[in-house]
Amino acid sequence: MKQNVIYPKLIMLILPIVFFTQGVSAEEDDFFSTGIVSDNVRGLIKPVERAVISSEISAKIQSILFKSGDAFKKGDLLVGFDCSFYRADMASVEASYKSRQHVFENNKQLLALNAISDIDVSISESEMQVARADRTMKAIRVSQCKIKAPYSGRVIEVAINEHETVPADKEILSILNDSNLEIELIVPSNWLNWLAVNETFSFIIDETGKVLDAKVSKIGAVVDPVSQTIKLTGKFEGDLNGVLSGMSGTAQFSKGNN
Repeated sequence: MKQNVIYPKLIMLILPIVFFTQGVSAEEDDFFSTGIVSDNVRGLIKPVERAVISSEISAKIQSILFKSGDAFKKGDLLVGFDCSFYRADMASVEASYKSRQHVFENNKQLLALNAISDIDVSISESEMQVARADRTMKAIRVSQCKIKAPYSGRVIEVAINEHETVPADKEILSILNDSNLEIELIVPSNWLNWLAVNETFSFIIDETGKVLDAKVSKIGAVVDPVSQTIKLTGKFEGDLNGVLSGMSGTAQFSKGNN
């Protein structure tokens, strides 16, 4: 008799707990799978321009002008190599080219006097062209002794030290354009019934609490069929002072998620 009384009481205590647990799991699953709470979506700030700078030649690094976190301007010298060997090689092929050029010019004059055959002139011309191509190739090598900034920005990380000899294709430093940042967002695909390029929204940065105006610049080309979401790209419309790549935040759209 006591057992018949105890079981109904236990069931009455357990059922509310089960229902509560299921309700929380469903809500948490929706938040963590889509990152969506009402009309707010999570976003990540990323640079539009980012690059890993590698050496194009094998040489000793003479100077690294900027360290991690340093700002630079477009055209600034980032890395300089000790290129004594390449410059000497360039001087050698330059002299060879000039010599071949003189021979060719002289042979053309001799041909005008019928003192040389056409084939001799053609051979000297070909030798001059080969020397010219070699000079061009060596000049390209010498130009690779200096790495200049392709745009204004900041150094993310330096992977090598001065006075080290590096092979070709060795990663030296990574950079980004910190004045050209974008926001990567993932939103429900059913937002496409009202969402369009240039749609405005506000973005609240987690790290600083700063609220910035932005707008949709690109809408993804495909919808993820599993999560039924689509990727968006947003562009800031105001001052980016204090905003860094890698910061995250919440985007708030004025229109609802219908």
